[in-house]
Amino acid sequence: MATSRSHLPRPPSALAIFDLDDTLLDGDCTHLWLEWIIECGWVEDGEALLNQMRDHDKQYHAGTLNMTDHLRFSLAPLVGRSRRSVREQVEAFVEASVRPRLMQEGVERLQQHGRDGHATLVISASMHHLVEPIAHAVGADGALATLPEFDAGDRFTGEPTGIQTYQRGKLDAFEAWLSSHDTGFAEGWETWGYSDSFNDLPLLEFVDHPHATQPDARLRETAEARGWPVLQWR
Repeated sequence: MATSRSHLPRPPSALAIFDLDDTLLDGDCTHLWLEWIIECGWVEDGEALLNQMRDHDKQYHAGTLNMTDHLRFSLAPLVGRSRRSVREQVEAFVEASVRPRLMQEGVERLQQHGRDGHATLVISASMHHLVEPIAHAVGADGALATLPEFDAGDRFTGEPTGIQTYQRGKLDAFEAWLSSHDTGFAEGWETWGYSDSFNDLPLLEFVDHPHATQPDARLRETAEARGWPVLQWR
């Protein structure tokens, strides 16, 4: 777990937390990234890789995904590649494939929170090397996501490390962020949360103002039963 900035630029008055995939981004950044590296020639059997990703996506929406297995799967094409070479490709990927798919109403909501003096965080189940530059692109103050492991030569090992930001893990990562960063957090801070997925129920139940964005069926049912706002940014 890591953030895109060590310190927030100003003492915040509140906090807004945003999921990324299907909340700010129309699609899944891991799936889009796999398509990108297939085009780059980093994968021998691209169709098999995408078929497995589709299976993982079904498991994610069912709440049955083994996240460790999924993270290893998504990192496998990067094993042995340097942090720098991957970062260069990610930067190109964000500009070419991610920016055109950002949902502008969602990005505007995040940036309005910033203008209102609120800290803004993107917390995603996708990997940090993808999430952090996207969070920076939308103007968020920080990004929380599972970190990839690097060897002594600063090359990807294919293993995830630290807190896995999935289901309850998102809340665990957020609590760790509060304890390890100079956020200006004070008891009584108002908090907002935005997500499309029932997997993020622990985080949405934690915040003062939960919002369901393009919700899956289970989250929509929960949101309607509890009177949470349902937003459509797609």
